[in-house]
Amino acid sequence: MCGRYLALSSPDALAEHFAVDEVKLEAGEPRYNVAPSTPVPAIIERDGTRRLGSLRWGFVPHWAKRLKGSPQPINARVESVATNKMFARAFARQRCLLPADGFYEWMDRGEGRRKQPFHIVDPDGQPLAFAGIWSVWRDPEAEEDADPLSSAAIITTDARGEMERIHHRMPVMLPAPLWSDWLTADLDDVPHLADTVAALGPPNLVATGISDLVNNVRNDGPELLEPAELD
Repeated sequence: MCGRYLALSSPDALAEHFAVDEVKLEAGEPRYNVAPSTPVPAIIERDGTRRLGSLRWGFVPHWAKRLKGSPQPINARVESVATNKMFARAFARQRCLLPADGFYEWMDRGEGRRKQPFHIVDPDGQPLAFAGIWSVWRDPEAEEDADPLSSAAIITTDARGEMERIHHRMPVMLPAPLWSDWLTADLDDVPHLADTVAALGPPNLVATGISDLVNNVRNDGPELLEPAELD
């Protein structure tokens, strides 16, 4: 799974790295502890234009009757995303990239011991491209001109490579040659996407044990990345 990550890169840096045509994301402070239900950087492509904006992390399907009390999953399994009632429509038509400057995962160390958090990054310091899906939800009880809510979930897969020793799941991290296919594949090609993603080899990652400061979403600074091993 993926439940926390980092969003440190500026909109300009993300636009250059991901070959974005249009930027609708305002610059903000670096975020070291991105948590669900908050806006996150996101890239979508429509009519040949690749746009960088933001989506709320926590997927709300278009058919939800209300926001409060409805499921808002932050992850979707690649094994079932094409057939799951909640995600299938978005997977077929509304896929996105969710840039991240690393993420966190917790290793279960056995009964009675605290889980060990890890900070996981690309070894060259490049942003990761999480595969995502997105949805637009309109409150049926709101005024007609009310803004809709655009939200997203991160696609996850079985852990591979470095991640296997830490957790059994990990976010799908797309290599650059697949970015365009993920963003633009038409309905005829969509069935091949899940197979292609499921067949990806282990990503090149470096994992470092850190303190459990990251467990509290109110902690949000570079101190979270200091190497540490729990007792």
